[in-house]
Amino acid sequence: MKLGIIGDDFTGSSDIANNLKKSGMQVSMYAGVPTLLPEETKKELTDAAVIALKTRTIPIKDAIKESLEALSWLRDCGCEQFIFKYCSTFDSTKEGNIGPVTDAIMEALNTDFTIACPSFPDAGRTVYFGHMFVNGKPLNESGMENHPLTPMTDHNLVRWLDYQTKNKVGLINTQDISKGTESVKEKIEGLKTNGYKYAIIDTIKNEDFNIICNGVKDLPFLTGGSGIALGLPKIYKDRGLLSVSNFQIPENNSNAVILSGSCSVTTINQIDIYKKNNPSFYISPDEVINSEDLIEKVLSWIKDNETLSPLVYSSSDTKVVSEKQKQYGQEILANKIENFFEVLSKRLVKDNFGTFISAGGETSGAIIKGLGIQELKIGKEIAHGVPALWSPHSIGNKPVFVTLKSGNFGQDDFFKRALKALKNS
Repeated sequence: MKLGIIGDDFTGSSDIANNLKKSGMQVSMYAGVPTLLPEETKKELTDAAVIALKTRTIPIKDAIKESLEALSWLRDCGCEQFIFKYCSTFDSTKEGNIGPVTDAIMEALNTDFTIACPSFPDAGRTVYFGHMFVNGKPLNESGMENHPLTPMTDHNLVRWLDYQTKNKVGLINTQDISKGTESVKEKIEGLKTNGYKYAIIDTIKNEDFNIICNGVKDLPFLTGGSGIALGLPKIYKDRGLLSVSNFQIPENNSNAVILSGSCSVTTINQIDIYKKNNPSFYISPDEVINSEDLIEKVLSWIKDNETLSPLVYSSSDTKVVSEKQKQYGQEILANKIENFFEVLSKRLVKDNFGTFISAGGETSGAIIKGLGIQELKIGKEIAHGVPALWSPHSIGNKPVFVTLKSGNFGQDDFFKRALKALKNS
């Protein structure tokens, strides 16, 4: 194992695993810090390991603790280069968690410089002179300013990261990148000489990643979104460090269910399209808080529709979410919804269900926890940043297939595409 990735949520972790896989690496993804012994993983074909944490919005000290535990396990597995993966829209508050976690990992690795490269042009996320755009709109005008947990109210990422870290934050801009790899290296040396430990790095097209990755290939630690994974595998391949064999994918004949907690505009549109011709069940905030028999009611309904790939969703528009957060408390409501999906998936996997499609980062973390999955292998790409996944170890006496979609990702008919991809895995 050569490359170790620490992801701050589950959908983002599958996103970067997908990019590594399609760029030529064999990838294993783990739900939380593995209990597997590092010696066991060294025997596998894995070139890169992604540890999916759920640290994006938890208290900073807890996020640091879990991230350092993940780092320690990856180091024990023999990894020599590391990436801290966060969302391509830099989801965070002014306090963190991106800056504090990065500071802690840098200190643990005893390294004095890293880049922050959140861009993912394939998904419409670009950075130009340090300012982030989403499909051409400034980040703080893209809808992310209304995110219930990490509202992004500034599209100047140099300034945003500077709020979060005790270290100086600089910029490697598009003009530096356009001059090539040596220009990037020279800019890094110049920033280090002037006391900078971070640099936001511009990316406006996929080709930029080749220049960026060659410019930073000798840094032991990188941070960013999943786009950076498009450039790294070629470097490892050129060094003769990649496996030549592929994982064997099992057959999938299990029933499927779609579970969504994302409130993004993209996901809500996908829900509206899917439920026109397929069974769906809406879980309201009031029911989640007040209904003691909600799980049993939903399970009974799913049983009635078990061969029809039913959809269960708590997704609502931002106005409804905001009103209910004020009524019940943001953290209380979020925890209740996550617990609902965790318990529901735990019950379903014990029945006839082995295919799970999830929309939303927090929802995906809850579902993976409920399924009791520790390791996932990476299959074919369904949408940009969203791969088919499967567990190499049986859960409930059967293989389990999943896909974990970030709220803003996927085509309008994503759920239909995901079902087809997972069934044909």
